[in-house]
Amino acid sequence: MTETVAAPARPAESDTAPGASILAVIALAWLAAMMWSSHAEITSGEGTLAITSAAMALPTVISAGLVAGAAVSLAVSQLLRRLRGPLLFAVAVGSGLVVGVLAAVAIVSSYGGGEASTVLAGTLAAAVTAGGALAGVRARGVVGAIVTAGLVVFAVEQVLDNFKPTLMSFYGEGDDPSSRLSASGWSALTIAVVTGIAAGVAAYVYLRRAARRTPDQPPRWPAYAIAGAGPGLLLIAAEVIIRTLGGDVLALAGSVSEADATAQQMMDSSRLNNALVVLFVGAIATIIAFGRTLPRAK
Repeated sequence: MTETVAAPARPAESDTAPGASILAVIALAWLAAMMWSSHAEITSGEGTLAITSAAMALPTVISAGLVAGAAVSLAVSQLLRRLRGPLLFAVAVGSGLVVGVLAAVAIVSSYGGGEASTVLAGTLAAAVTAGGALAGVRARGVVGAIVTAGLVVFAVEQVLDNFKPTLMSFYGEGDDPSSRLSASGWSALTIAVVTGIAAGVAAYVYLRRAARRTPDQPPRWPAYAIAGAGPGLLLIAAEVIIRTLGGDVLALAGSVSEADATAQQMMDSSRLNNALVVLFVGAIATIIAFGRTLPRAK
């Protein structure tokens, strides 16, 4: 009687993250660029000016840290793809923690030992570690799609920010405060919608690429919805981290004057609205793109 040897099980699509190492390199490069930019702003001022600069730098640095932590941990878990369960989660969190500690040390050593830089360093370390925990799930393909879409969000926002004066003029910016406020709101909404669409398309394309490796186990629509909403969820997570761990810097920046407090509240509200729009538009765009690939009913 011939003994039949079972073939090794193929890794599920959810365990596959194409180009994870490339994503990690790009995410780390973006984090380094944001840290360098915030370094130039914080070290150029003293006292309240440095605190205000740190508060302005927190959102971009923390969101970049979240994506970088997820990307690095994803690359490590992809190399050690046989890991499962608690061991996989521990490796992912540990990878994010290492990158977060290194980033915090770089901030403290180069920014100086002031209160603003210390809070920024600690908040960034926590954000990178939290991003690393994201890669501890088995759905590596979904995590890779979220990281890819997150990087696309950063790039699109950077490009569209250059067209903000044009958008303000298009939406009727005038000399009175009401027209400027209205134009600012509409331009921010336009940028958020375009960014969400770009994030959704990027997440869809990445998941389709991952699905080609295991056509017998394609991802279903919830995976696409989560991937499309992922960048918005990361922005919301960044906002939670900023308002908790970085709350002291925000409070100090808002206590300089009444105008600064009002401006800080408006920026906080604007960031949250932007995250929500990116979340919902990204999820809808990805679901629509996925729906167009389904076979039509006869």
